[in-house]
Amino acid sequence: MKPGNFNEYKDMIDLTALIDFCRDNGKLCHYAKGEAIVGQGLVGKYFGVVESGYFKYTTITTDGAEAVVGFAFEGECVCDFNNSFRGVSSEVAIVAGCETAVWQVNFNSIKDIISRLKGLYDSIMDVLFREIYHRHLEIYRKSPTERYIELLNHHPGIFDIVTMREVASYLLVTPVYLSRIRKNLAKKSDE
Repeated sequence: MKPGNFNEYKDMIDLTALIDFCRDNGKLCHYAKGEAIVGQGLVGKYFGVVESGYFKYTTITTDGAEAVVGFAFEGECVCDFNNSFRGVSSEVAIVAGCETAVWQVNFNSIKDIISRLKGLYDSIMDVLFREIYHRHLEIYRKSPTERYIELLNHHPGIFDIVTMREVASYLLVTPVYLSRIRKNLAKKSDE
């Protein structure tokens, strides 16, 4: 099960050539829960398409806690695109959130395809920037409750896949605070 198109890039850009290449030429790899396809501080070597399960994009906070900054679900691409393309260390880890299968190819083969498809790199970077900038602004524009409601409206099945702790981290609240939000909303709907 997947929560719709979680990542908006799928609606903004046609990545069919990359996805088809990955599925046709890639290797189906399996990752155990907690296993990383990319480690924070390492250069990402792979581009993948999630077949089943999900990956979470995480970073380590200054106090050593893991913060969830994104997800890749079934049918979505998984990689640290910008840093992998430039061959620099990733600022995130991309970790399997459960038993996960992914079609993956070496990132250099994707770079070759992107180089041949005129304008694709610029289109991808533009879409990624817009998606990240939108998320950044939403953190300032909306309260945690509003962000939670919006997440549920767009991805009602998210709790069927992702833990409450991961959703709380993604929303920048503690699990206790998220629990309080959920209780308050349930109370309001009962009134």
